[in-house]
Amino acid sequence: MSTISDLKQSLLSLSAAELDSIADWLETVVEESRYRTFHVGEAQPEYQSEEPLFMSWDEYLAFEEQSPHRHEYVNGAVYAMSGASLAHNRIAQKLVIAFGAHLQGSRCEPFFLEAKLEIRAGSDRIMYYPDVMVSCRPEDRTDQSVRNPKLVVEILSKSTRHIDRREKAMTYQRVEAIEEYVLIEQTQPRIIAHRRAEGWRPMLTSGMDAQVVFRSIGLQLPLARVYEGTLTD
Repeated sequence: MSTISDLKQSLLSLSAAELDSIADWLETVVEESRYRTFHVGEAQPEYQSEEPLFMSWDEYLAFEEQSPHRHEYVNGAVYAMSGASLAHNRIAQKLVIAFGAHLQGSRCEPFFLEAKLEIRAGSDRIMYYPDVMVSCRPEDRTDQSVRNPKLVVEILSKSTRHIDRREKAMTYQRVEAIEEYVLIEQTQPRIIAHRRAEGWRPMLTSGMDAQVVFRSIGLQLPLARVYEGTLTD
């Protein structure tokens, strides 16, 4: 059995990208371990500091239609969402433009920011606002929401990174149609893809010279394009 010293010595031979990938995986493992240790029944979103509202599903839909602000719904709890930064918006727009051009003429369509994702998994009833998603099933789109997307992208921020990495990651894995879940950092060129076909193992792409692969839709993008106008201001 390897000792801690042996493991440390082995890590010294890895590249920076490989070390980043391991660091990200370890952070996920530690978070899940803490989750189990303290027996948290359900991860609580860190949108805003105030306590959530509680509503029925129909009450939430009516409330959200009239509200000037966005709220996400998790099994009766309604959470107000904070406003997105300019960097956040720029990255989302770059992705939607690239996705739209790539998917033109297909059944697939990108949605972002204001588009709601409705999830029904077991007894759970959830409504999220993913930063970007790609739907390839026109029959799963309504006037109010999208169901069963193929690809979901979340852009990490200080207030949402824990829910994006843990609660949403766990929830999205339960939706059979979702093939790929991608997390994007705002402040550095760092993108982590989780794919169903790869057992949801995190795959890191970092550096402005690198290219990220959105395998679920067959698209490869340079990180320089994703972060254009965001990290150069």
